[in-house]
Amino acid sequence: MQQDFVNTMNNFGKNAVEAAKTLGEINAKIAEQVIERQLAAANLVVESGVNQAKLAQETKDVKEYWSKQAALTDEYAGKAMDLAKQNVELAQQFGEQYKDWFEQGFAQANETAGEVTKQVQASAGKTKASAKKAASA
Repeated sequence: MQQDFVNTMNNFGKNAVEAAKTLGEINAKIAEQVIERQLAAANLVVESGVNQAKLAQETKDVKEYWSKQAALTDEYAGKAMDLAKQNVELAQQFGEQYKDWFEQGFAQANETAGEVTKQVQASAGKTKASAKKAASA
């Protein structure tokens, strides 16, 4: 009986370690993807700045400059919006990964708790039977 309990607790510990590893892997993937998104945003800012500087340098007519500046602003606003949409989609994926991880861990914890409950009930039954036997002797 005690060995069953020890085995159950060992399995619980192994599951906890495995869950921690899985969470670490999820977090590493997320960090990698977030860094990629940040680099994309930084590149967009640099690209926009370079193009604005070129526009200012190459354009001599003020009306033409403001017209091209408006078009450039629209272009980069669209690109920034695309990045924002991608980030929202990424955040939703992260949420799903965390939800799946949590549900899996919760199911394992429930299973282990059920095993412990059965073992405690079995042990209590044996103890009760032993007490009755000792009382009648």
